[in-house]
Amino acid sequence: MTSFKSRLHLAFLVCCLLALAVPRFFGQQTAAPPKPTANLQLYLLIGDSNMAGRADLPADAGDILDRCYLLNEKNEWEPARNPLNRHSSAGKNLAMQKLGPGYSFAKKMLERDKNISIGLIVNAVSDTKIEEWLGKSELYWAARKRTKAALQNGTLKGVLWHQGENDSKNPDDYLGKLQTLVSNLRADFNDPNLPFIAGQIADGSAINPQIAKLPETTHATAFVNSEGLTTTDGTHFDTRSQIQLGQRYAQQMIQLQTRLSTAAAKPPSDLKFIDPHVHAMSVTPLGLRAVAKWMEERNIERCIVSPLNHKGSRPQTEEERQTMLANFRPYKGKIDRMTIIDPGELETVDQAVKILNREKADGAIAFGEHYGAGLKFDDPKNLMLYEACEKVGLPVMFHIDQNKNMVEPGMERVDRVLKKFPKCKVVAHAYWWRQLANGTCDRQLQEHPNLYADMSGAVVVQVLNRDRKYAREFLIRNQDKILWATDEGWWSFGNKDRQMNQHYTFFEELDLPDEVRHKIYRGNAMKVYGLK
Repeated sequence: MTSFKSRLHLAFLVCCLLALAVPRFFGQQTAAPPKPTANLQLYLLIGDSNMAGRADLPADAGDILDRCYLLNEKNEWEPARNPLNRHSSAGKNLAMQKLGPGYSFAKKMLERDKNISIGLIVNAVSDTKIEEWLGKSELYWAARKRTKAALQNGTLKGVLWHQGENDSKNPDDYLGKLQTLVSNLRADFNDPNLPFIAGQIADGSAINPQIAKLPETTHATAFVNSEGLTTTDGTHFDTRSQIQLGQRYAQQMIQLQTRLSTAAAKPPSDLKFIDPHVHAMSVTPLGLRAVAKWMEERNIERCIVSPLNHKGSRPQTEEERQTMLANFRPYKGKIDRMTIIDPGELETVDQAVKILNREKADGAIAFGEHYGAGLKFDDPKNLMLYEACEKVGLPVMFHIDQNKNMVEPGMERVDRVLKKFPKCKVVAHAYWWRQLANGTCDRQLQEHPNLYADMSGAVVVQVLNRDRKYAREFLIRNQDKILWATDEGWWSFGNKDRQMNQHYTFFEELDLPDEVRHKIYRGNAMKVYGLK
């Protein structure tokens, strides 16, 4: 009997062990962590050691934050818990990562709206200067790359910045560098209204006044002050202060987002656009049909197509040229065209004149987009083209960047060409706008009657958005010289959100007078390109 009971007890124990082992075998021992939704509200947290967090963690700060997710080093989402800077691409010392402002910021944002989920991209690192976050620096590029990955699961709703301790001894133009950072982020994430909030540092008598001026000079920004906050070592905020700092960030973010949502501009509905800068596959059967469809969807009455050196865009043979001309005929008065000659394709001005006269007779109304690849702006090969265009009477629309029609600060090469060919109308584009800040763009438009500028491409919104007060004054002052344009092409016709941010709503937010809007949106294009 005892032996039977022993065997019974043994069987019972085996069954119990099996009951525990089966769930473990099938991976059901613990519930899987919740996966993020596809519409996370994303926030990028960047800066120095106070953003990374050096304060001791309070007892209740080790728990997982409900409805909050953290982007890890594999660009995957995991439930957010402290320390939040654990996955920074630069701050690898986990023992140093403690409590930063992100924790209380996220809690307050989640408390405000019970229906949202938040995704945090925290990429802070200690002992940096602001220059290390500008341009294509390693720190900036890493934060940009991680944020681009995060955008697959949500929308970037704002940026939190805290940095400046290492710039205190050399604070010159800290504000200007901060404006550049804001401008770069907005350009890279295609949002001229991206909220950006900067935090003041603990001992920042030289830096904090510049941080406080950011909202006065840059649209859609705010700052949080460090008044009343205490530190553990004169630099790093303690636990109480980090919690307060995060709450202040949240308060400013909520106010900023509310203000932006109520003041959001809509595309103009009182007029139709003329777009003098579009690219199409004009040689292909459906290339211009795609343009016409895009025009109808974007409230564009008329456009001018500029060929690029891509198969299907610029004809390579006489047969393709005749096909292109036939494709344009049904759209006469709706879709016009430019023509191009590469500088290396001719040896004399007379050759260019002969080609351009034929092109003009067959409907070309301008020359462009002139790239001048590998050449200085006033290279003799380029000068031949400008001379030919002046003789034939075709406006020139040029492109400038780091390896096309190259110039130096001040753009004296552009001045020389404009003076040499005063009867040739010239339309600036691309990196020409990058010298707005140093006053060159304004000066050239005022000095040269034959110079105009189209506002196409992301770079224009980027530079104008840096200081909206100046941008508005600049556009009003040069209202007879500026042409609204998009630089859209066959590769981008379907990207409506990006186009709306760049071209349709930004200029409405500047509250330009109606007369100025009419000139920029359509009147100046009609004048420069002789449209009827």
